[in-house]
Parts: sequence; C-alpha cells; structure tokens
Amino acid sequence: MLAFYQRAELEAALNLPLRPYIEALLRKRIAEIIADGLGDCTHLLVVAADDTEAMIEEEVAFSPVVSDGIRFGQPNFSPHWDVLHNHGGWFEVTFCIGNGGWAVVLFVHDGERSCFPELLAMCRELVCR
Repeated sequence: MLAFYQRAELEAALNLPLRPYIEALLRKRIAEIIADGLGDCTHLLVVAADDTEAMIEEEVAFSPVVSDGIRFGQPNFSPHWDVLHNHGGWFEVTFCIGNGGWAVVLFVHDGERSCFPELLAMCRELVCR
C-alpha cells in the first residue's frame, strides 16, 4: 500500500518512480487535490492486491466496507463513500470527513486477485449506482 497524508507527502509522491498503470491517474488526482487547496486535509491510499482490510483500517481508522456497523453484503448496507469512480483498472473511492474539506481517497486495483476481495466486489457491484 502506498499512503500519502498531507501536502508534503502528496507532492513527494509526484517524484516517485511509479508503475505506468497508476502513474497518470495518481499524478492527475494529486495535482487536482493540491490545486483545490485540499493537500493538507487529504489522506490518499493506493490499495494493492496484497493489502488487507486490517492494513487499511490501521492507516485510516475505518473499514471501507462497513457503514453504520453493517458490512457490505448484509441487508440494509448503505455505502458511506461520497464518490466512486471506475477509471478502467482502478476504482477511486472518496470518503469526505465532515464539512472542512477532509477526505480519504482510496485507489483500489481492479485485478484478478485481492487479499481484500470484499472491497473489490463492493466497488465492482456498486460503481454504477
């Protein structure tokens, strides 16, 4: 997992040698976050195939597949993200925290395997809603 929190880390990420399949998308989103003045209140994660739910929870203090105590796949589940985009190979899931511009942004690889298949299934199933 790649994790960038606040403007300095986001700017440093622009200089990392990134894989081509995420580089353009990540550079574009980071530039937009900084241009919008949200660099100091954005926590951005690139979730790879070997990242687990526990790892994400450790980083952002919540599970993206649980909303109001209800897990994805259970009756009455209602997602708590604000934006879910499919970028062809990557999902972008944005969780706005409060009204001050704070956000957690996850880039989730849409690949064959995943150590957190529930997250991938949720993105695939709910992206069109």
